[in-house]
Amino acid sequence: MTRRALLFLITLFLAVPAAAQDTTSIDLRGLAAFRIGDDDVWRSKYIDEEQEWNFVTVPGAWEENGFPLTDGFAWYRIRFRIPRSMRDDSLLLVMSGVDDADETFLNGVLVGKTGAFPPQTRSEIRSLRVYPLPRFIREEFNLLAVRVFDAGDNGGITGEIFRIVRADSMHRVLDELIDAPGKEPPRFISNGVMTSAWQPDSALLIWSRPRLYDRISPDLPTEPVLSRLAMTVDNGNGARPFIPTTSGFIEQTGIIHARAGANEVFWYHPLSTKARILVVAVRQPVEEEAELGLQFVMDRPYWRYEERKVEDGGMRTTYHILAYNACCTELADRDMEEFLSAGENAFSLESDIAAWRAELAASQFLPDLLSADEQTIYRRALVTMLQMQVRENGLAQGQLVAALQPASKAVCLPADHLLAAEALAVSGLTSAAHRALDFIHGAQHDTYKLYDVYGREHGVGFPYLVSPARYDGSGNEWQWEDREQALLRYEGMPRYIMALDALRERARLRALTTGAAFSDSAFIAPFWPRLSAEAADVLMYRLDSLGLFAQDDSPWGQGLSDLPGVYTTILASHALRIAASHAALLRQDLKAFLYNEAAERSQNAILKLIEGVLARERADSLGAVEMRLFHPLLADGIALGVLDPDSEAGRFAIDVVESGFAIEDTVNLYRAEPGGDWFARQARPQIALRLARAYAVAGNMHRAEALFSAVTREALRHDGVLPELVDPVTGNWYGGLPSLATAADYVLTAEMIAMKRLESPRP
Repeated sequence: MTRRALLFLITLFLAVPAAAQDTTSIDLRGLAAFRIGDDDVWRSKYIDEEQEWNFVTVPGAWEENGFPLTDGFAWYRIRFRIPRSMRDDSLLLVMSGVDDADETFLNGVLVGKTGAFPPQTRSEIRSLRVYPLPRFIREEFNLLAVRVFDAGDNGGITGEIFRIVRADSMHRVLDELIDAPGKEPPRFISNGVMTSAWQPDSALLIWSRPRLYDRISPDLPTEPVLSRLAMTVDNGNGARPFIPTTSGFIEQTGIIHARAGANEVFWYHPLSTKARILVVAVRQPVEEEAELGLQFVMDRPYWRYEERKVEDGGMRTTYHILAYNACCTELADRDMEEFLSAGENAFSLESDIAAWRAELAASQFLPDLLSADEQTIYRRALVTMLQMQVRENGLAQGQLVAALQPASKAVCLPADHLLAAEALAVSGLTSAAHRALDFIHGAQHDTYKLYDVYGREHGVGFPYLVSPARYDGSGNEWQWEDREQALLRYEGMPRYIMALDALRERARLRALTTGAAFSDSAFIAPFWPRLSAEAADVLMYRLDSLGLFAQDDSPWGQGLSDLPGVYTTILASHALRIAASHAALLRQDLKAFLYNEAAERSQNAILKLIEGVLARERADSLGAVEMRLFHPLLADGIALGVLDPDSEAGRFAIDVVESGFAIEDTVNLYRAEPGGDWFARQARPQIALRLARAYAVAGNMHRAEALFSAVTREALRHDGVLPELVDPVTGNWYGGLPSLATAADYVLTAEMIAMKRLESPRP
C-alpha cells in the first residue's frame, strides 16, 4: 500500500465516530482527493482516487497545497461513513469559505450549488453553504464530490466549517459563526519597491514580494520571495515566539512597531534605497539578557544577510538586514554593499522615520478643522498612497497599485490611480501627483483603439491617453487572452482631467501664499495638446445621440466593470467643463464652445433619464438604460456639480443610495449591488465617503459628518488603515487591502469637510 493511500485510509478512519462519541456531526476536514481540471465523470462514486489523484489538506487554498498560480476548475473527493445513529436523521452538509463557486454531489447526485461558473462568473467566496442530503441517496459509506471554480488569487475549500450535521443542530453552527472572534487583517510595509504583509496578533511577517504589482507582464507574475518570518525570544531556557502586547504603525510612517515588555521590534523597507532591502530592528536595554532572533522561509534563493548593532543611551538596537536580488547571489552582495556604503543612515530607524516625515512635510490641510482621530486617518491615508506608488526605475515608475493584497488587486487601475493623483495634489503632495501623471504620459496605450473581436472592430475608436484597461508592472496595457472576458473602464479619462486641474489649483494656491507669480494658462499649456486631443475629445466624441457615454457593443459591453455608462457620463460632464475652462485660458474658443456644449448635452441627458424614472410608478417598468441609473456613485453627480442638490434630480440621486444600497440593520454602511455576488454585498467605506461629499455640497452637514465619522471609526479599529470591503456581520475586512481608492476618497472627503467647517464653524 502506498503512503498516500495509507494517509487517506487513516483520514477515513478518523472521520468515522466511535459508538461512544457525540454523533451530532461528522467533521469532513482533513485529507481529500484533489485534481485540477474539470470532468463530469469525477462526481461518480466508482473512481479509484489512487489513479491520477493527489491528496490535499482541507480546509486550505490549493495554492498552499502544491498548486501555486492555479485558477479555474478543480474537484475534491471525500469519502466518509454515516454512523447508524445518524442514518435516519435529516442531515445537512455545511461548508464555509469555498472560493469562488461550487457544485456539490453526494454519491453522484447534485445536492447543492452556490455562485456561478463562467461565462457569467459569480463569486460567493464567504457565503455559508447549507445543502440537504436526501435519504434516498445516502448510504453507510458515501462519496462527496465538490466541483470548485476559482476566478483568481487563492482557490478551494478554505473555511473552517466543513461538516455534516443533524438539521436540529444547525443552530450550533450558526452560533459558532456569530461568536467567532473578529479576523485581524494584516498590515503592510512598503517603500514603493518591495512590500511585505505582517500579522498583528502573531508578529509574523507573512510574506515579502520584490515588487508592488501583481505581474511584470501577463505571463510573468510577481511571487513571494520570503515567508513566515517570525521573531523568537531566547532567555537561556530555549526559544519561544515573540508575541507583542502592543503593535501598530509609527505615526506618519510606513514602519511597523511592536512591543513586548522591554523588547521592541520594528519592520520596514527603507525609503533611502531602491534595492530590495528588508530591515528588522530589535531595540532592548543594554542589560537585557533575552536574545531576539529571526526564523523564516526563503521561497526564492539569492539573499544576503548582515547584522549591525548600535548602542545609545543605555539602549541597544540590533539591525537584521536582508537584501534580495532575483538574478543571483553576486548581485544580492552588490546591493547589500551599496546599501551599507552610506553608513548607519542607510538602515537607521531614526533616519527612516525622518525620511517618511519629510515625504509628508509638503502636505497642507487645515488641522484645526479636523479632530485628532481624523488627522490620524488623514495622514495614514497619505502614507498608504505613498506606499503604493512604484519607486523602482522603469516604465512602472510612478504608477499606483489599487491594493497591496490580494494579488489580483496589486495592479494599476487607471481610474483609481488618477483618483489618488487628485487626492495627492489636493493634500499638497504634488511631487507624488506629478509622478502619477508622468506614468500616464509614458505608459503604453492605443491597444484598444480598434480591436478585432470575431472579425468586427471595437474599442475606444479614437487615439486616447488613458488606458481603458489596467496596466501591468511593465507600464503596458493589460491584454486579455480571452477577448470576451476583457474588462474595460473608461472613467480614467475624465479622472485625468480632474487630477491635472487639482494640480493646477494647488500650484496657484501655493503661489498665492508665497507671493510668487503664477499663470494658469502657462501651467496648462504643456499638457494641453494631449489633454485636448486624447482625453477631452474622446469624451466628447463618445457621447451618443442621447448625450450618454457610449458603451461598446462588443462582448465587452456586458463586462465593462460594475460601473455603468451613466456614471462615466457624470464624470465626463464635469471633466468637459474643466476642459472648456482650460481651452478658454488658452484662447481656444472653438474647443471651449464644443466642450461646454458636450458637457451641457451630457448633463441634460442625465437629467432626462432621472425625470423619466421619477415619472414611472413601477420600478419594473423601467427601460434597460434607465436601470443603469441605480448605482450608489450616482451621488457623485451632486458632489461634482452635475446635479443641483436642491432639485428633484439631486434629491433622487441621494435617495437612490439611501433606499437602495443601505445595508439592513446597520448604520452608515452601503453595498455596491444588493443583488450582486458576495463581494458586491459587502459594505464599502468608499461609498459612504462619496455620499458624505454629496451631503456636504447639499448643505446637510449633520449627515455628512455622521458618514465621515463612521469611516473614521472603522479605520481607527485597525491602525488607521482603510479597506475596500467590510463584512457588515462580522466586521472583518476583505477585498483590496489597503485600498488605494478608499484612502484617496478619505483625503478628498476630509478636505471638503474641513472647508465646510471653515465656512460654518461647529459650536
